[in-house]
Amino acid sequence: MSDLHSWPLHFLIPPLRKQVNRIFPHCLRRHGGAHKMGWSDLPADLVGAIAGRLATELADLARFRSVCRPWRSGSAAHAARLRVPRLLIPMMSYDTSTERLVWSLADDRLRDAPLPEAPGGHSFVFASHHGWILTVVAGDGGFKASLVYHFTGVSEQLPRLPSSFGGDGGGRLTFDSLSWDWSPQGVVVSPGKGAFFCRPGDGSWRSVGCSSAAVTSVTACDGALYLFDRKTRSATVVDAGTLAVAAVIEAPALEIPRWQRDEIEANLVVCPHELILLVLSKLHHPWCSGWPSFCKTFRADADPGAVTGGRSPSWSEVAGIGDRAVFVDNLRAFCVEANDHNGLRRNCVYEASSYHAIDDDFDYSFDRYGRMYSVAVLDFANHTTESLTFGSLVKLWSPGDGQCSSWLMPSYRNLH
Repeated sequence: MSDLHSWPLHFLIPPLRKQVNRIFPHCLRRHGGAHKMGWSDLPADLVGAIAGRLATELADLARFRSVCRPWRSGSAAHAARLRVPRLLIPMMSYDTSTERLVWSLADDRLRDAPLPEAPGGHSFVFASHHGWILTVVAGDGGFKASLVYHFTGVSEQLPRLPSSFGGDGGGRLTFDSLSWDWSPQGVVVSPGKGAFFCRPGDGSWRSVGCSSAAVTSVTACDGALYLFDRKTRSATVVDAGTLAVAAVIEAPALEIPRWQRDEIEANLVVCPHELILLVLSKLHHPWCSGWPSFCKTFRADADPGAVTGGRSPSWSEVAGIGDRAVFVDNLRAFCVEANDHNGLRRNCVYEASSYHAIDDDFDYSFDRYGRMYSVAVLDFANHTTESLTFGSLVKLWSPGDGQCSSWLMPSYRNLH
């Protein structure tokens, strides 16, 4: 292991560099000289102090944790504290400009989300649970697509999206029906019917699944693509290697009153070793009372590996999701471990939604039409709901049609 003077310190922000240089000689004297001590021998309290100062800089903390195993274990609590989804909110203007904000669940703060400028059309952004953001620029040249990793600024160009993403050509584009996901095998994206896939380096998109089938969310997991329809509660599973349909997951039998059927929606949560289906009443407004009047959770009797092998699972109703929280937005649903470090509530669903509203107090001459944003938490233990739409979030107003918000989850795998 190198000593302090031969090891590059560019991964540390300047104030911490000075701290380490000041403290390290004292550590050497305490441990009997430089020849007996290396970077992995730094005291655990010092490692923890440095990691604590990096608690808001995800990229710096990831580089810090990659130095050696003792540093990784010594900063585990600080890393877990950052493993909390943030809400990406695209604030559209009446012109073509877009202000991107990130709302923090932990402290109710809004921060700017600087992304590369994309001149030449309206820009749309869609977050994900692995840190990547899909950006789509709608202009005269079609729909330019790219991936941006928000926490480092790294970007990657994708082929232009097919023309079907423009809908029927009527009205202003909102891409509210778009869903997508990323995996090491490639990117899958859907305009609302059918789906398209491209591998790294591909020059075009390839159709996957049934081109006329409704797709409201897509999830990529362990070499498979799950194309899910929230209304029918069924999913088509596509092998990401061959792009052939591997299985069809049918919905569980449910007794839903006819008058309530249009008010129910489902979300498929795909974990590496588990499939979960959430069936809930729709959340129409952040302050609506009595939500949800319908709430059921199902677990498949087969893991994703068995499903991709051709087995269609059956569903069993369960009481909840254990020591986890599920995050739901317009794109997908995903699980996050709830623990003492990240402050998430166990056995709960965090649902982000948006709704159109008219502000008739804006001006005496005309009403202001736009989109507002909300987050609500459903507790499976007692089926109660709490609105988190207060403070910073309730003040946001996106003029015009706006765009849906989406959860953005930090991932250390994409930072090294």
